[in-house]
Amino acid sequence: MTSLESAMKTLMSSISSRSIPKEELDALVQQALEETGGEDGRETRKARWEFRLKEEILKLAATEGEALKNPNTDYYDRLRDRLDLVLTFTELDACEQTFPVTVLQDLLDTQTIRSCSRIFSWIEERADRLTKDMVPQKAKALILLRALNDLLRRLSKMGNTTVFCGRILTFLSGIFPLGERSGVNLRGDYGPMWDGPGLKKDQQPETKEEEREGVAPPAEDKMQVDEPEARKQEEQSVDFYSLFWSLQRPFSRPPLFVNPETLPSFKSAVEKVLPVIKEATSKERAMMGSRSSDANGASRSLKRKRVPEPGEETSKVSREYFFAKYLTSPELLELEIADTHFRRQFLFQLLILLHYLLSFTRSAKSSWMSLKNRSLQLDFTLDEENAKWVQTTIDTVTRDFLPSTFPNGVLFRDTVKTILEREKNWVDWKNKLCPVFDKEPWSALVDGRKVGLEEFTKPMREKMREEPPEWEHKLGSAPLTEIWAMGYRDLRDLERSPDPGSIDTYASKIKMEDRRIEMRRQTLARAAERLAQARAKANTPVPPVKDANGAAPAVPAQEDAGRSTPGNAASPPLHHPLPPKPGTTSMESPAPAAPAIVAPVPNPPAVPPVRVDVPASPAPDPIPINDDQINKFEENKHRWAWLCLRIAREEYLDQFGKIGTGDVLALEREIKKALAEKANPKPQKDDAEQHAPTGTTGEQDRGTSPSASNLKVPPAEGDVQMSGTPEVEGDVKMEER
Repeated sequence: MTSLESAMKTLMSSISSRSIPKEELDALVQQALEETGGEDGRETRKARWEFRLKEEILKLAATEGEALKNPNTDYYDRLRDRLDLVLTFTELDACEQTFPVTVLQDLLDTQTIRSCSRIFSWIEERADRLTKDMVPQKAKALILLRALNDLLRRLSKMGNTTVFCGRILTFLSGIFPLGERSGVNLRGDYGPMWDGPGLKKDQQPETKEEEREGVAPPAEDKMQVDEPEARKQEEQSVDFYSLFWSLQRPFSRPPLFVNPETLPSFKSAVEKVLPVIKEATSKERAMMGSRSSDANGASRSLKRKRVPEPGEETSKVSREYFFAKYLTSPELLELEIADTHFRRQFLFQLLILLHYLLSFTRSAKSSWMSLKNRSLQLDFTLDEENAKWVQTTIDTVTRDFLPSTFPNGVLFRDTVKTILEREKNWVDWKNKLCPVFDKEPWSALVDGRKVGLEEFTKPMREKMREEPPEWEHKLGSAPLTEIWAMGYRDLRDLERSPDPGSIDTYASKIKMEDRRIEMRRQTLARAAERLAQARAKANTPVPPVKDANGAAPAVPAQEDAGRSTPGNAASPPLHHPLPPKPGTTSMESPAPAAPAIVAPVPNPPAVPPVRVDVPASPAPDPIPINDDQINKFEENKHRWAWLCLRIAREEYLDQFGKIGTGDVLALEREIKKALAEKANPKPQKDDAEQHAPTGTTGEQDRGTSPSASNLKVPPAEGDVQMSGTPEVEGDVKMEER
């Protein structure tokens, strides 16, 4: 059997010259384990391998200082190979599962920040293998969390490590649940108490006096008249210095507001400090304005400056800005207040504390007092007057102070508002003891077992892949298919207006409606006669209803006749569809609708009365029949008459005075008569008659005889009255009522 030391040397020599793939490295480690197998127990072999591997890594880590002096060093490559070797031994169960993270913890403590960044890059690349089967709050998870938290503490004291800190936090959020207790400060513990200036006001002036003695100018250089004024300014400066830094105590420990005297002193200090902050901001903006102009106030250059790209100026300023800790020297306070980053830091602290105080109003406390997390609750209530002051201060700082800071004041204000809004949600989540908000995947019970979304929707997805049935409308919709069948192939085909029909067509339709009305009346009369005969046979005398003259009227049998009559005749639509394209099968279509011209309704003929064996009496007047079908036929007649008159008015308006009110049949006869007269003109008369006045010859030219022109027809409502008497020579007066 090969000894463990010789097997380790063989492994180191195999991986020292080149980078080995994972499969080859696994084979080398497996071979070394087989060669070193002996009588030692399994746990003993694990401990020996762990010791040798850790020794090799720490020996290499000890040479970091010398290796980094060489720009062509391969220190990090050799370190990564040894870490890969440790991880491979653990995967083959030759070391404990916690061994890799333990080595990382010791290695990170011994390396510089630059080397720690390279080591963390290896952790990010091997995250899947390193965190395999890792259970939060147990074993290697706690060791890894402790090692990375220690690294974050080191980075918080260094500058320009923001990106590195973000990488670590992103990695932790990926391998640990968001509700992990180690990362939420569930008890609401605060940081260290402020121990700087502003705590012991009785000792502060003595200290400042000693400091002033070391830097004060000689007495002979001062004028005696200035000593009282200078001493007064120094006292004011000392008071403001103590007042300003005293605000850091409630900033660092908000539970101090439980004491009744804390809030009044805090309000007084804030009201004195904010004017100084505003004055410093105004001076800075004034100085920035003076730099851009010369002594005469004119601009130095009219050339437009380049506008920085979004984030360019911000990133530049963020690289220059870094404060690890406040500098509290009295001589530096004025310079610190003049710095825009220092003012922003103070205003941000103030807004955080003011938003915290607003959560202790009576209305706000009612929403979280019943929650389980008692560690965040204080015996403190903000009254209405103080709550109004807090809200006013928040609005003033947000509206007037933050946007005026340079650079990107508006962007900084919006960022602060977003952070504070998210902080409210974070505090509410902690008040509820950090409930888990990770939702489980959707599932459903199918045949008694739980299935996921993919399996549940599998039948529906398969059905969607099937070929759909053939659509009943070949062109997408019924109207499009109908238009295509009518012969329309282009939009220009629709420019041809539909055929409105002719006068003969509408006259024949009116005659058809008259025949239908007559047939319907005959049907009703026969039904009434059969009813009377049936009653006579059954010896059921029908008591006559006598009128004022004692006569019995005819019995209308509308209900019984309705059961033996045919159905209602279908009436054509009011609006005409598109006509067929020329060259295709013509489709009969009714004429289009137009403004209503009421046609005359002839009085329906009386239904013959049914004879009943009653004493002789004078014959009564016929009772009008009220039947739905007859009314429908009458309505159709009105429609056809209106359409016919609308067509005829364009060409035969002169014939309207020769007919009755809306009498289409009479109009048809007059038109035919006029056409016949034009076809067979009468012989010309002598010259005296040819030179007759215009009013007389005009009527003869239109085919109207003098006797017809003198015929007076009483005009009806809506008709056109034509008078042959001219008002002006050559004109004919047309009046419409």
